[in-house]
Amino acid sequence: SVLQQAGRNPSQKTINKYWTSQTTTLNFDDFCAILRKEKPTTKTELLEAFGKIDTEKTGYILHDELYKILTTRGDKMTWDEVNTITEQAGFNCTGKLDYNKFCDLYLSTREQCCRAARGRLELDSRLRQQHFGNQTETPLEGITPPVSKPSPRVSRKTD
Repeated sequence: SVLQQAGRNPSQKTINKYWTSQTTTLNFDDFCAILRKEKPTTKTELLEAFGKIDTEKTGYILHDELYKILTTRGDKMTWDEVNTITEQAGFNCTGKLDYNKFCDLYLSTREQCCRAARGRLELDSRLRQQHFGNQTETPLEGITPPVSKPSPRVSRKTD
């Protein structure tokens, strides 16, 4: 999804806060405003969350514990989603995850996603400037769009 490409993985509750039954469109400027409001999780917050699971403070959690939590609590993940995460997470031969290393992996992956999204926005901005003859260069901060005109509206899909 677009949010994941921007380095975010919001809960359904967070999505529902911005995309209500009355929401029919969302433009790029609205999207960027939401991203600014919803700050990404910090390493400290992640470590605190893992620390609640790791009651003995070993720095590790068992695969089975993580799997159970991710499939039964909060925004429940599917088996496939958990397997995708755990394949990349680096569980050791005893089925334990060094969650400090996992947090580093997560944060570096999120940063790579953000850099890629910013790169696509910058490229898109340059292409629009060439196409419309706009010679003004506007630097990007974060993922704020570099255009001052309103963005096109995106219609909500209804299934």
